[in-house]
Amino acid sequence: MQYKRKESFRYTFTEPCKATFRLIKDAHGLTEKEISNKGICEIIDISPHGLKIFTEFSIAIDKQIHVEINFTLDESPIDLVGEFVWSHRKINGYEYGINLPEDTYTEQFIINELKNVRRKSLDMRK
Repeated sequence: MQYKRKESFRYTFTEPCKATFRLIKDAHGLTEKEISNKGICEIIDISPHGLKIFTEFSIAIDKQIHVEINFTLDESPIDLVGEFVWSHRKINGYEYGINLPEDTYTEQFIINELKNVRRKSLDMRK
């Protein structure tokens, strides 16, 4: 795994964030061709450029490298298309690293949602 020195930050959830995913065949074409039904996963950590998920499903990432992830951090639903970069077998499932394409709007949106989540968690402690 390559270390990204320019990565602004990575937020690790105390409780994983629930999400759904589906594998897609062509993320760069005019139409996205679905090749799987939706599956359930948990987001372990996230940054503006990628995320780490956990699921019970084994995915052949060398064959199917694009994935659509749907989740909500604070209030707004987020739909992202990313690319698998690595996988690790765990006792009761698999962890996957997903790289997100560079998109300034999406990066800023993720940062703002994470700030809201953090503020709310700090307010609950008071």
